[in-house]
Amino acid sequence: MKIALICTGTELLKGSCYNTDLAFAGKKLTEAGIPPVLEICVGDHADELVFAMSSALKVADTILLSGGLGPTADDITLETVARFFDLELVIEPELQQKVETLWAQRHGGRCPKHQYKQAMLPVGAKYFANPVGVASGIGIQLDYAGSRRNVFLLPGPPGEFEAVFSSGILPELRKLQDTSYFTAGFFVCGKGETIVAKCAEPLLKDIPVEIAYTAKNGGTGFFLSGEHDTVVNALEKVRSVLGNAALPIGEYSLPEYLIKMLIQRKAALGCAESCTGGMVADSLVSVPGASECFKGGIVAYANEVKELLLQVPADILRDHGAVSPECAEAMARGVCAALKCDCAVSTTGIAGPGGGTPDKPVGLVYVSAVYNGLTAVRELHLRGNRRMIRERAVAQALLLLKELLDGCGEHLC
Repeated sequence: MKIALICTGTELLKGSCYNTDLAFAGKKLTEAGIPPVLEICVGDHADELVFAMSSALKVADTILLSGGLGPTADDITLETVARFFDLELVIEPELQQKVETLWAQRHGGRCPKHQYKQAMLPVGAKYFANPVGVASGIGIQLDYAGSRRNVFLLPGPPGEFEAVFSSGILPELRKLQDTSYFTAGFFVCGKGETIVAKCAEPLLKDIPVEIAYTAKNGGTGFFLSGEHDTVVNALEKVRSVLGNAALPIGEYSLPEYLIKMLIQRKAALGCAESCTGGMVADSLVSVPGASECFKGGIVAYANEVKELLLQVPADILRDHGAVSPECAEAMARGVCAALKCDCAVSTTGIAGPGGGTPDKPVGLVYVSAVYNGLTAVRELHLRGNRRMIRERAVAQALLLLKELLDGCGEHLC
């Protein structure tokens, strides 16, 4: 099975919002062993969507389209797909009832006619429930150009897209999947693509697998595709060379892995942030189940907050400054004491674009990690714009915590 993703939305092309649907679907499909072969983003125009579908059908037998299933004039996906494949649209009674019920609950009164766009289906199509919105997912199986094709339509809003994809579309794709082709991998902490390739490719030169890399802040995603047993054995071979830098097979996120590790060790985590302004905490609480180990964070941007809430000694701030290894360590220890944690991370630095000096330039960041009284501090010289520096600081802070945990072994230090 070859899958193409088509995302519709003029706002995506204009940069008004991030295309999180594409990232989510690509990640989940890759983890399922069916990575997409093509991704296209088009505006809310029928001719653009027709061009995208025509192009996708040349290389894929399965198409996923997101967006354009709402009730407004620019929601043209379903109508355009129906015309393209010469399909008749009809009102589905169950969906009509849902549209009317939700309208009554939210607005009261009679449901306007234009809302019934969200209750229409092509004849013979099936729908997938949307537990968090009105527009349902739609699945169509048909013949096109002499081949059997599958077309799935999903609502565009990220929360709705993810819910419909996870509960309905992905299980359907698994039923259609060619099980002989398998994709798996892991995240490599602290190593770029070139280094990972240099380690892995000599080991795999005679093994029938396809290699893929994904550069991320703090490391590299490494994927292999091929026969199941061949892929698993090859991944273990590469992991044995990469050592602790490689997460277990199937682990692609450092925050998720840290949360699992800390829950297993029954260790409570906190964070103290200056230049990252809450981004460390956000990366952690984005992981389901984080509440089992993450106690909270303190954003101590101003020096007086560092003193008041984190108990950073005034002489450290006076003699070394807020951007210093001494301050980073004091912040990490301070949040451990304040939140009564077993471990913590801290960040302090200059994210730019202004504020740098010859002695402390933009991109200078100190991160610290504390675990059961042991402390590590790292000086970083990060490049990029303000957002990139902050994101890279988050990744490096979590990486430092992992290294500290690894150094303590499986048991508490």
